[in-house]
Amino acid sequence: MAIQLSDRDTLIFQFIEEHQVLLEKHIAWLISFDDKPVLIRDRLRKLFYLDYLLCERHGGKLPWWTTPTKPLVYMLSPMSRQLLKAGDSEFDLSNCDTQRHLLEVANLRMLFLVDQKEGLIGDVKWTTNKHTNISEQMLDAVVTFTRNGVTHKIGLLNQPTCAEKVVNDSHAALTAMQVDSLWIISREEVNQGALQKALASTSIAPKIAFATHQDIYKSGVVKAKWQGTSGQFASIMAESVVQPISWSPATGSTSLSTAPAV
Repeated sequence: MAIQLSDRDTLIFQFIEEHQVLLEKHIAWLISFDDKPVLIRDRLRKLFYLDYLLCERHGGKLPWWTTPTKPLVYMLSPMSRQLLKAGDSEFDLSNCDTQRHLLEVANLRMLFLVDQKEGLIGDVKWTTNKHTNISEQMLDAVVTFTRNGVTHKIGLLNQPTCAEKVVNDSHAALTAMQVDSLWIISREEVNQGALQKALASTSIAPKIAFATHQDIYKSGVVKAKWQGTSGQFASIMAESVVQPISWSPATGSTSLSTAPAV
């Protein structure tokens, strides 16, 4: 049965091609024009049944996915790839680890849009950096947004494993891409702690902030508990990402030094 494809269908295909794999919730936020997600489940099912999309259950665990049912992952079919003239994917999108990485990046994009809807940030612009090899280390995205009248340009790195590569990519991003800072998002606190320790003495340390996927999913991008390389609180909206904690020997209390409210 043939159907008339709409502009929204084309937009769905384009976003899936950009991110390679997406969940229904991601797509609903990405194609929304009125700052709130739309109901698209029936349309996605129809596109799947008519061979425009591929659909399968994600085989592993996503650290930020809180429902017991594993989520449905949508990918482009050969037919929709041909419509977009997109060509074949560079790697196996059915691989669980590959899917997990790509879905985590897409989830971060959605959470930026959620914060925008809630008025915490504005004018979000996202650029996905496509991998040709999912195991290579590179910035996953660059995002710009405004908060309190100030524009920020951030490089995002999802679940990095090699601290030396992070340093190299960060220097390139801070210069060539002119990002203000680098935000590193990890799946577990133990991964985050190892990177914080490895990067603490590097020249880029003042420009790095860390958070976990669970915390960002729970609290949002702006309200998440961001940390610096030494585990101190980080004000992600400050001119310098990391604000040191000052300790008062008289009172025994700690406070953020000149850290603006977020």
